[in-house]
Amino acid sequence: MLGLRSVWRSILRTDIIVPEEYEMTTYKERFEDSEQKAHTQNIATKILRELSALRASVEASSTARKRWVWELLQNAKDVNIGGTVKVLIEADLESATPHVTFRHTGQPFSAENIRFLIEQISSKDRKKDSSGRPKTTGKFGTGFLTTHLLSEIVTVTGIAKEDDLTPRQFQLTLDRRGFEPDEIAAAVEGARRSVLDLDQRPTCKSYVPGAFNTSFRYDLTDDTGRNVAKAGLEDLHACLRYTLGFVREIDSVALPQGTFALQTRIPLTEGEVQILQVTLEREGQKHTRSMATLTQGFTTVAIPVARLNGTIDIQPLGAGIPRLFCDFPLLGTETFPFPVVVNDPNFNPTDARDGVFLTSTARVNPQSTENKQIVKAALSLYLLLLKHAAEHSWENLHRLAAAHPIPSHLTWVDAAWYKNEILTPIRQALLYAPVVRTAKNGERAAILSADGNKYIWFPSAAKKELRAGIWECARWWFPHCLPQQSDVEVWHNLIWEECGQLTTTQLAQFVANMKTIVTLGQRLTDKKVNDWLNEFYALLKSDESEYDTLINHQPIFPNQNGTFRKRAELFRQAGEIPDALKDVLSLLGIDIRDQLIAAGITTDIDELQERDQAWVVKEITAAVHEKATDRTHAKNHREAFKKLLLWFREDTARANRLFPALYQHKYLLYDDDEILDSIERSEQLGELLQEFDVKNVQELRNIISSKTATAQLLPVTQEIIARMGITSIEEWTEALQDKDLAALFSHESTPTTDMFVYAQSLIVKAKERIIEHLRNIETYDLTDMDETAPTILAGITKAGQSVMIVTRPAYDGEVIIYYGSERDVLDYEDSELWIDDGKNVRRVTMGHMLKTTEIRRFPI
Repeated sequence: MLGLRSVWRSILRTDIIVPEEYEMTTYKERFEDSEQKAHTQNIATKILRELSALRASVEASSTARKRWVWELLQNAKDVNIGGTVKVLIEADLESATPHVTFRHTGQPFSAENIRFLIEQISSKDRKKDSSGRPKTTGKFGTGFLTTHLLSEIVTVTGIAKEDDLTPRQFQLTLDRRGFEPDEIAAAVEGARRSVLDLDQRPTCKSYVPGAFNTSFRYDLTDDTGRNVAKAGLEDLHACLRYTLGFVREIDSVALPQGTFALQTRIPLTEGEVQILQVTLEREGQKHTRSMATLTQGFTTVAIPVARLNGTIDIQPLGAGIPRLFCDFPLLGTETFPFPVVVNDPNFNPTDARDGVFLTSTARVNPQSTENKQIVKAALSLYLLLLKHAAEHSWENLHRLAAAHPIPSHLTWVDAAWYKNEILTPIRQALLYAPVVRTAKNGERAAILSADGNKYIWFPSAAKKELRAGIWECARWWFPHCLPQQSDVEVWHNLIWEECGQLTTTQLAQFVANMKTIVTLGQRLTDKKVNDWLNEFYALLKSDESEYDTLINHQPIFPNQNGTFRKRAELFRQAGEIPDALKDVLSLLGIDIRDQLIAAGITTDIDELQERDQAWVVKEITAAVHEKATDRTHAKNHREAFKKLLLWFREDTARANRLFPALYQHKYLLYDDDEILDSIERSEQLGELLQEFDVKNVQELRNIISSKTATAQLLPVTQEIIARMGITSIEEWTEALQDKDLAALFSHESTPTTDMFVYAQSLIVKAKERIIEHLRNIETYDLTDMDETAPTILAGITKAGQSVMIVTRPAYDGEVIIYYGSERDVLDYEDSELWIDDGKNVRRVTMGHMLKTTEIRRFPI
C-alpha cells in the first residue's frame, strides 16, 4: 500500500492517506493537513472563477464557443510521437445521445499529466528547442476549461505510462458542474481518488504506441453544448488549412465530413513563395484548398489562393479568419487589420489567447518587444509577397490592400506604433504597386503615378447608388483611371486619404477645368457631350448634400459660346432668337451667347431666368439709339450696324415688325462714308443703264452674260455634278435638255460613272452633316423628317412651324440649283437652303445670295 502512495504522491500531494479515526496529535500533522486543504481550495476557487466567466460569456462571445476544438488540438500536437500525431473527432449532434469525442494518437499520460488535468494546472513549457522553436503550445491550463462549455462532465480515457512502469488503462471523470468552491473541491478530490488504484489494475497488454489511445468524451446535454460544438466545428473547417500548413506535427484531422491533411508544398520562385495544398477527402473524393505562403525564420505570412486560367487568383480571407496564429488561431484577432494571416510559434499571446501583446510601456516588456519584432518581420514578408504577386499579375490584388488603422476595441495593440511602423509602410507600397484593375479592359495600374500624383480615382460617396452613378459618368471620360465596376465597392472600403477619391465635387471640378464644352467633348469616348452633361447634372441632383453648393459655385454649365459658366451667370433662352441678332448684340458689347445656357442642356435647373427675342430687340434698340446718335462714335460700331442692316434686308417683314422705329430710320445705321459711296455707285449704275439702253440691272446682266458666255464654259467635273445635286447619268442627260443649262458646259468633256458615284457620296455626306447640325439646334424638330428627294427634306418643324429644306454640298464654294423641284421648294416662304462647305454647316439666305452675286434688282 505504501508503494502505491509513493508512485501517486504527485497526485495527492501527501504521503499517507489518513484514516478518519486517526487523530492528529502534532502541529506538523495539522500544518500538513491545512496545506492540503488550502491547495484544494485554491484549485477549486481558480476553476470556479474561470468557469463562471465562461458560463457568463458563452451566449454573447463567439470566440468562447469556438475555442474548445483548438485547445484539444494544441494538447494533441504537444504529445506527438516522433513529430506526428493524428486526430479523430467524432461528432453526433442530432441523435438521442449527442456527444463530441476527441481522439488522438499521441503519447500516453504521465502521473503528472493526470494530476495537472484533474487540478487544471497548465503544464505549458515556453522553453525552446535548439532551433528556437517553443517545445509546447500549452496543455491542460485554463484554456482546457473552455472545453467544458461543451459539457461540464468530461470522460477521459487513456493510457498511464511512466518510463519505468507498465502501462495501465484508466478512465477519469472531470465534473465541473458545481457553483460553489466546496462542490468543485469535492469533484476534484473525487477525481483524484478514482485513479488511486491504478497500480492494482491489470497491465494494458493491448497498448500500441501511435494508436488512438486517448479520448475526451463530451455528452451534449443541452442546446448550449450543441451550439458550442457546432461553432467549434465550423471554425475548424474555416481555419484548419492554416493550422495544417503551420503545424507540421499534425498529420491529419478526421471529421464526420471527411479527413483534412496537408498534401503538398509547391515552391513558386526560388523556393521563396510557396503554394500549400490542403486536401479534404470525403467519400473517396478529394477537394483541394490552397494558400500562398512566405516564411522567414519562424514567421510565416499566408493568403488563400486558387489557380484560375493558369494564374494565381487571391481568394477572400474571410471576416471570420483570425489574422494572428501562434501555430493555432488566436481567436479574437479577426479584426486585427493586417492584410494577410501571420503565424509565429514564438508569439506571446494574452491569457485568453485573443491577441498578442503589442503595447508600449515605460518599463521594459520583453513579451511585447518580441511580438513587435515578429509583426515587423511579417511586414517584410508581406511586402515581398505583394511585389511578387504584382510582378506575376496575380488576380484580385486588391485583397492584399486590406490594411486599416487599429480599431479601438483591440486594447492589446499600441495604435500609434502600428500606424507608424506597420500601416504606413504597407500603404506606401500599395500606392505604387499595380494593384488596381481598371475599367479599361481590366488593365492594371498603380494608385499613384510615378511622380506621386493621383492616378486612380475611386468613386466615393455616402450611398452605393451615388458611387455607381459617379463611376458610370466617369467611365466615358477616363476609364483607364477608374477601378473595374465590380471592384468599386471593394475599393470604397479600402481607400485612404492619399488615394484619389472621386466625389461629385471632384468630378465637377474636373468638368470646370475643361473650360469649354469642345475640350470636354474631345475627352469623351463614344458619348455625345450634351448627353454626358445631362447625365452628369442628374447625378449632381441625386447628391442632395452637395447639389446646391455645386451648381452655385462651380462653372460647369456651358453657354452658347461653349464656355463653362456658373449657374448664376446664365439664363435660359426662351423661344427663337435669330443668330444674326445675337451677332449684332455681341458687336454692340453685349455677348448674349455668353449669358445663355447652351442648346441641348435639358436638365431642370431650378429658378434659371430666361432671355427671349423681345429682350434682345430691346437691348439692340437701346444700344443703337445710344451709339448711332453721335456720328463720330457710331464709326466704332460699323460692323454691328452693317450686320443689322443686312438682316433688315434678309427678313424685311420681321425687321419691320420687331424694330418699327429703327427700321423706318435705318439711315442711322449708315455712316457718312457709306452714304457718299452709295450715292456715287447709284450714279455710276444710272450711267451704265443709259449707256447700254436698258431699263434695269437684269437686262444689263443678260447683255454682259451673253458677251462672256463663250469664255465661261465649264468643264464637266465631279465637283460640279455634286454642286447640281445630280446622282446619275440619266439625270445628267435630262438636265442637258435645258438649253440654258447645256450652254454652260464644254462639249469636249463627258462625265463618267465614277464621277456620279463620287458626286453622290458628296451629296450624302453633306446631307448627313446638315441633318446632324439641325438636330443640335433647339428650334428644329426632325422627329417626323422625310426625304422627298435626294436633296430635299420635308416633315421638319422650326419653332412649331413646318419648313422644307434643300441640302447641297458646297465643297468648292458654289451651288447650282438645277432641279425644278428644288426651285419649287425654295419658292415657298417656309423653306430654307442649307449647305456644307467642308468646314461649317450653314444656312444660305436670300440676302447672302444677293450680296455674293451683287444682284440689286430683279423682276417680280
